[in-house]
Amino acid sequence: MAKKISFENKINALEEIVSQLESADIPIEEMIRKYEEGMKLSIELKEFLEKAEQKIIEIKGNVE
Repeated sequence: MAKKISFENKINALEEIVSQLESADIPIEEMIRKYEEGMKLSIELKEFLEKAEQKIIEIKGNVE
């Protein structure tokens, strides 16, 4: 079973990838792999935030 990575850890991993890509001190093949990994993380983070927003809207609607 895959270990679930926290939102914060995913943000940190994405920041590290961005930093590595900005440095341009890695081979192009590694840059492509890192870019792909970063895009996957950004999609997962976006989906998490969208679900969180929906949950907040739902909770707010139940309170009003």
